[in-house]
Formats: sequence, C-alpha cells, structure tokens
Amino acid sequence: MRLNVVNGMAMLSYLIENKIDLGGDIIPFNEGMCDGETTEDIFSGEFELERCTTHGVGVEEYEDIVINPLAPLFTFEYDELHLFFDEDMFCQINLITLLAYLDSNNYDGNIALHLIDYDFSEIKCVQIKPNGFYEVYKSVLINKQIPETILPDIMMDAVINYLDYSKEDNELTQFVEQNIDMQENNLLDELYNRFKHLGLGDIQLQKVIDKVKYNF
Repeated sequence: MRLNVVNGMAMLSYLIENKIDLGGDIIPFNEGMCDGETTEDIFSGEFELERCTTHGVGVEEYEDIVINPLAPLFTFEYDELHLFFDEDMFCQINLITLLAYLDSNNYDGNIALHLIDYDFSEIKCVQIKPNGFYEVYKSVLINKQIPETILPDIMMDAVINYLDYSKEDNELTQFVEQNIDMQENNLLDELYNRFKHLGLGDIQLQKVIDKVKYNF
C-alpha cells in the first residue's frame, strides 16, 4: 500500500485542482516546525501542547489542522511512503521531523523522497532511509546544534539556515532593521523574494517585521 505525504495544503490543493493522481492515499503535513520549540516525543500530547503555544491555537484546532490529517501515517499499514517536499528551509525542517518520527517508530518500509520546486514540479526523486534522523531531530530542533550525522547538501543548508533563523538576531531581522523605513508592503515583498530559500510565508514574515518594529 502506498501513502503520499505532501508538505501542506497548497500542494494538496494543487493536486486536487489539477486532477493529478499519485497513486495511493494522499495526506498533508500541515506544520511549520521551523518556528517555536518542540519535544522529543513527536506527535505526543506534550508535543501538541508545545506546538499549540507556538501557533497560538487550542488543542482541538491543532489536532484538526495537523494531527487528524496524519492519521493514516500513524497506522503503519503502508509499506511504501512517498514524501513530497520543497528544498527550502521550511520544508526540509518539516521533513526532518517526519523522518525522525518514522525512525523513532522503527519504520522499515520503502521511502521515496520527491524534491519539488515552487511550482510543484518534481526536481528529482531519491530513496531514503529514516535511520538516524531521530538523533538529527534532537540535535537540530531541540538542542539547536549542527548534527554529527552527515546530511545531504540541501538538508544541511536548510539546517544551517534554520539555526540562524532560530536566533533572536538573524539575517531576516538584520535586513528589516536596515530597511525599517520601507513601506511595509514593499518590505514584505522584498523579504519574500530575497529570502525565498527559507520558504517562509507572509504571516511568518509579517511576524518578523512586527517583532523588529516593536523592539526598534
């Protein structure tokens, strides 16, 4: 049995609207793990509470958005997983979290990673094993450290960008400080285009602007 996991509702909507059949079931991973803190026991009750704090939502809403759509993954009835994720920081940190969950639960099925572009076209597809990703997850997302494990270049670039993004003073906040007098809509557009490799949306970028302006 095949299960396809796509990084968020945007790609799921694209597949539905364009009547693209990937074969098997399709579920979205509706998280943004690059923001806030997390816990060692992925998708546990403790994990949910921590992520609710990050996103400013209640448990019921978080479960409706994130946990419930992932229900097929939790059954471990699928012997073939196909993961569709962009190369940017946002998606790669989500991918590390997902692989860490599979690793911590000793998933031994076949996993195909489909790297996709901003227009959802496939760049390449590689086979991947989850082994070792739980330790990577703990090093990067919990301890905020470069992992000892050797990662693919794309993923390591995302990790480096994430560790910078996690700091109070980072490349985003510095750019906002230097351009604080720019019209806010123009600043938002400039951030989106200049830092596209981070994969952040308007809401996240607006939070960065507000944070800098509040402390300015």
